[in-house]
Amino acid sequence: MRWAEMTVACAPEASDAVSYAFMNVGCGGVLLRGDNPVFVSGSLPVSDELTGKLDRLRTHLRRLPEFGLPPLIEDITLRYVEEDDWANAWRQHFKPMKVGKSIVIKPGWEHYTARPGEVVVELDPGMAFGTGGHPTTQLCLIALEDYVTPGMTVGDIGTGSGILALAAARLGATTVYATDIDLLPRQIARENVRRNALEGVIQVLEPEPFGAQARECDLIVANIVANTIVQLAPDIGPRLKAGGFFVTSGIVEEHISLVQRALSAQRLNPVEVRREDIWACIIARYEPDLPEDRGTYDQVVRALPPHNDPEAWAS
Repeated sequence: MRWAEMTVACAPEASDAVSYAFMNVGCGGVLLRGDNPVFVSGSLPVSDELTGKLDRLRTHLRRLPEFGLPPLIEDITLRYVEEDDWANAWRQHFKPMKVGKSIVIKPGWEHYTARPGEVVVELDPGMAFGTGGHPTTQLCLIALEDYVTPGMTVGDIGTGSGILALAAARLGATTVYATDIDLLPRQIARENVRRNALEGVIQVLEPEPFGAQARECDLIVANIVANTIVQLAPDIGPRLKAGGFFVTSGIVEEHISLVQRALSAQRLNPVEVRREDIWACIIARYEPDLPEDRGTYDQVVRALPPHNDPEAWAS
């Protein structure tokens, strides 16, 4: 498959917002190089949809100054690459990294000797999002470190490379159900499960089997985007045990209160908000005895713009 690799140069303080814009048009991940400027690269498959996605990306990036961020230093440059070339580019920049107190994300091609108390996740992200370097992933990893206890059943929605499912298993979860709407991330996640010899713990499922099997969970994690989190909210509580936790990120600062309201309206009581740069992670507890507030929930659904709305910077 051929891919269109897009690169822009931006100020360091704009790199998170630029990364978000790339992911918002469908990039499975981003590659950041340099310090000042920061070069942000992402890829999209060459298809009939490419031109429209590029137009949406340009629209998003032109709006940086509206959010108090400097404009791009260099506009989008485009080159076409084969899949193997794109994947190999990650290998030059993806090194072992420690996240939180104990989690180490180790590329499969790098050697790393674990220190006492560390849990190592071996990963090859391929074309899927999730290397551990993005703030939303790190927020979720650290939350898992704090909330996963041995013996738990965990669900991972939007698994990408499988990084959060793998971390949950390494932290002691004995059953992990993971899913993604796209075939390629599911394939990559399954490869990473095999790489970590966790086939007996983690099942990477298509959405329909996930819906049937991921029940009575102690914790569900979803690192996606705000409007998708809100759309999923009615389905999260029924998958959790009473008192179970929903850990979710991919939420920008402007939408924290809206997501909190939507979760509360679906009996998911926010107990903690963690922040990193422009991003937030909300941890909510399922309290089935609370009343459902459909009116508030519907208001939030109407207030949040569609995920691919070119007029919505922080959707």
